[in-house]
Amino acid sequence: MSQLPDSGLSLADLRKRIDDIDARIHDALMERAQAEAEINSATPVSGESRPVFSPERDADLMRQLVERHQGELPLATVEHFWRDIICACTDLREDTAIHLDGSAELIDMLDLARFYFGFAAELIPGSDAADVVSAVAASRADLGLIALNDRAELPWWRGLSDTGAQVRSRLPFVVLEDRPADLPALVLSRADGLVDNTDVAVYDARWSDLLPGKLMDQGIEVLSFFRSASGVDALIAISGELSEEDVLESCVSAGAAPDILRHVGGYAAPIDGDDDADETFGPE
Repeated sequence: MSQLPDSGLSLADLRKRIDDIDARIHDALMERAQAEAEINSATPVSGESRPVFSPERDADLMRQLVERHQGELPLATVEHFWRDIICACTDLREDTAIHLDGSAELIDMLDLARFYFGFAAELIPGSDAADVVSAVAASRADLGLIALNDRAELPWWRGLSDTGAQVRSRLPFVVLEDRPADLPALVLSRADGLVDNTDVAVYDARWSDLLPGKLMDQGIEVLSFFRSASGVDALIAISGELSEEDVLESCVSAGAAPDILRHVGGYAAPIDGDDDADETFGPE
C-alpha cells in the first residue's frame, strides 16, 4: 500500500482521517443548529424585538474567520460555507424574501444573493432600485439588494428613512482578488430606528449646484450620484464616528454645504481578505 512522503500515512489512513474530521464537522454543525434553534425559540425580554438581520454580528464573525484562516482552502469557500450555515440556522430561511435590483444583470444579482443568503430564501427580482426600497419598507422581514453604480439611473436613496428601508450592509464584505459574487452592492433592511454604531455612516445628500470636488479629501466616499437640471443627489459614506454636524462641516470644507443631509443607514467596513485581517476598507 502506497504511502505519502509528507505524512508517512497510507492513503487508507488519510481517508479514514478525513472521514473522522467530516464526522466531527457534522456533529459540530448539528450542535450549532440546536443552539441557534434555542435562541430563536427564546421568549424576547419585554419590549425587546429580535432583529431579522444582524449585519454587525455577521461582520464580527467574518472578521474572526479571516483572522484565524490559514492553509490551502480558499477563503471565499470558507466564507460562503459559513454564511450558508448562518442563514440555514436562523429565521432568515423561513419568512424572509430578498428583493433584487432590476437595474443590474439578473445573473449577477442571483449569484450575489445565493452567496450571501443561501438557497432557502425566496428571491424576488424588482424593476429597479426604487422598487426594492419600497418592497423592503413595506415588510418587517424582507431584505433588499441594490447594485452600486457610480452614476445611478434615479436617486433611489430618497426613499430610505429611519422608519422604513435603510442601508445595513455593503458587499462584498471580504474583499478578495478574483472572488466569486463580487458585484458591489448594498443590503437594505428595516429596523426599529437608525443604527448609529456602525463603522461607516451613509447619508442622502443633495446639492442644488454641482457636486463638491473635494469630498474625498474630507474622507467622504460618493457611493452613487444622480444629476438632474435641479442639481445633484448623492449617496455618501463617511466614518460612523462623526456626528451629523461633523459631516455637514466636512461637506462645507469640501466645497459646499448640501441643501439636504439625511442619515439613511450604515454598515460594517469591509475587510481585505488578501492582506492583514485588521485592515479595513471604508471611506478614505
